[in-house]
Amino acid sequence: MNETPNSAEDTDPAASEPLDWREYYHAIYDRLWIVILCTVLGAVGAAFKLTMEETMYRARTVLFIEQDKDRILGSKVESVRDDQIRTIDMINTLVDTLGGYPLALKVSETLKLNTDPAFIAAAKLKDKEKEKDLTPADAAGILMGMVRPAYRKNTRLIDIIATTRDPALSTKLANAYANGYLRMTFEQATETTRAAGQFLVDEAARLGKKMRLSEEAMQSFRERERAASLETMQAEAQAKLNDITEGVTQLQRAITQIDTDLIAAQGIKDSPARLLQLPSIAAEPQLAQLSANIEAQEKEVDLLAQRYLPDHPLFSAASKRLELTKKERDELLSKILDLLQARRDKFQAQLVQLTAAQKDSEQNLLTITSKSVEYNSLTRELATDRALYEAVLNRLKEVDVTKGLTNQSVSIHEQATGAGIVPISYVKIAAIGIGLGLAAGIAIAIGLFKLDSSIKTVDQAEWTTGLTVVAAVPKMTRADRRLGSLVTNEDRSGLAAEAFRSLRASIAMQPHGDLKRSFLFTSAMPGEGKTFSSSNFAITLAQKGYKTIYIDGDLRKPGASKVFFGENRKPGLSEVLLGTCALKDVVIQTQVEGLSIVTAGGRSPNPAELFDKESLKAVMQEALSTYDRVVVDTAPLLAVSDTLLIAPHVDVTCIVVRAFGHPRKMVVRAVDALKSIGRCPAGIVLNHLPTGRGSYYAYYYSGKYYGSYGSKGVYGS
Repeated sequence: MNETPNSAEDTDPAASEPLDWREYYHAIYDRLWIVILCTVLGAVGAAFKLTMEETMYRARTVLFIEQDKDRILGSKVESVRDDQIRTIDMINTLVDTLGGYPLALKVSETLKLNTDPAFIAAAKLKDKEKEKDLTPADAAGILMGMVRPAYRKNTRLIDIIATTRDPALSTKLANAYANGYLRMTFEQATETTRAAGQFLVDEAARLGKKMRLSEEAMQSFRERERAASLETMQAEAQAKLNDITEGVTQLQRAITQIDTDLIAAQGIKDSPARLLQLPSIAAEPQLAQLSANIEAQEKEVDLLAQRYLPDHPLFSAASKRLELTKKERDELLSKILDLLQARRDKFQAQLVQLTAAQKDSEQNLLTITSKSVEYNSLTRELATDRALYEAVLNRLKEVDVTKGLTNQSVSIHEQATGAGIVPISYVKIAAIGIGLGLAAGIAIAIGLFKLDSSIKTVDQAEWTTGLTVVAAVPKMTRADRRLGSLVTNEDRSGLAAEAFRSLRASIAMQPHGDLKRSFLFTSAMPGEGKTFSSSNFAITLAQKGYKTIYIDGDLRKPGASKVFFGENRKPGLSEVLLGTCALKDVVIQTQVEGLSIVTAGGRSPNPAELFDKESLKAVMQEALSTYDRVVVDTAPLLAVSDTLLIAPHVDVTCIVVRAFGHPRKMVVRAVDALKSIGRCPAGIVLNHLPTGRGSYYAYYYSGKYYGSYGSKGVYGS
């Protein structure tokens, strides 16, 4: 009988399915034609792009960034300025300015590009744009697409590159851009630097005066309070208060313990052993010493008792000493209440003194803290003033560096004297086109693969359902299809026949496999191959020597009769369940030795009601009493409820799943349906797996594994 699902099977294995890169490889391999098509289209697009390319001319003017070190005072400041002018931020600022719209507009207005025929021709305006007059702003926008500034890494050179269809125009634009930038920076820098410098000088003077006032206020406070280091005084006062507070806490705890022990000792003063258990009494120094002596003497007496008789002088002397010590302890215990009271009075006096000292320390700390409020306020104000003052001084230095840079800090290093042809990068354009096509093809192939949620591999079947794949049946070849569906009988050396023999062995090797005689094959949805799998499995049982009966329990869409006989023979199971025929009267011997079949028979209007009767149980009992093995083919689980009514009457249930068939969720729902009635499937029969190149899908059938045994499986060619 089937086993109930355990806790491990109740979890969702698919939720932890590991990433397997082979999936993506085979997803691309299966749809290689899409990848090739997209790559070809990309190559065609690149070829079309190359045919549309026009001859372009490029001119270049080079700017050089200079620096004026004579304006920097001091070797350290000079070194800082030399590093800063090399920073990429400053270079990027210059490059952005060269490529900005203000400079393009200035050049457009200077050269009157909106009326220049060469510029208008190079712009290749559309017909609608040619009809209206071109403004300097429009020309500036077009110009920004023709001129590009570029910084040469690890140098002080900036290239201004103009690219147009006219070599003369390219040369003119490159030189005009460089000259326009020099004029613009010269005009802007002078006024901006002068205003910024004057503002920073005034601000530095104001902040310097404010900082001196803050320093004077701080010094006046220290002299008035005589507090050179207020932080140290506050820390010492806090530490002293903490020590006194800790002492008060310890004394209060000791007094409380003594009071508790005094109350307890009143009731047990005649019991020395119980008195010694009280913490305050046990901590008494004299009692502690006497208790230690008694313990040592008792050990000595025990040791002497093992070596000597009771009347031996050494034993007698030791016993006498022990008695005297105990007597001395008992006498001290009789006075213990007075001793505890004396100790409590002593602790109480100390507590009064410490409490007074604690109040004095708290008052001293409050006095110091009240002074720290003013002190901290003065400290924060002084720190703020000093930080602002230093920030303004640093800014003044930066403005001085900017003066050295903007005052003719950029010069023309090389003017454009002509324009060269821009070479067309045939390889680059072709590589981009092919690369984009290839990437698009791969993306489409993987996308189609991801959209397909069916089970494709043995591992996926096990991850999804939590069940073992007991057999992986390969996809039938053309030769197999010519032989028919009963491949285990027609071609016993084929891969499919070997798969069903593996299924027979897998089920037999399960726990108590020899006691499991009835088998049920079902699927989640129609078209999975359950009739194909169940019929061939029944043939393998008969080939092993078992007297086998195959029952077609799919009364709604029977197919077993056509598989074995090519026609739907009647009567069958329907008539047996209705009581119009006996089981022995509908059994038909097949062409396979040892295998009999019971067809579905005539159509029944209500198959579920037939299976719900006691007659089904009687049929299964009669079949098992006559035959060694019973194989039942049933309807799909998610289509009708017939299988759930038959499953409790069989020992082993197998679910047939077609690779690349229905979505995984349907298979999981079918497994859950069987588990809900306590019939956990024995395993999955994964049907219709690709062979050959599909070694990833069913590694059982790749040439790597069975090639040495021949194309017909382990039995050779």
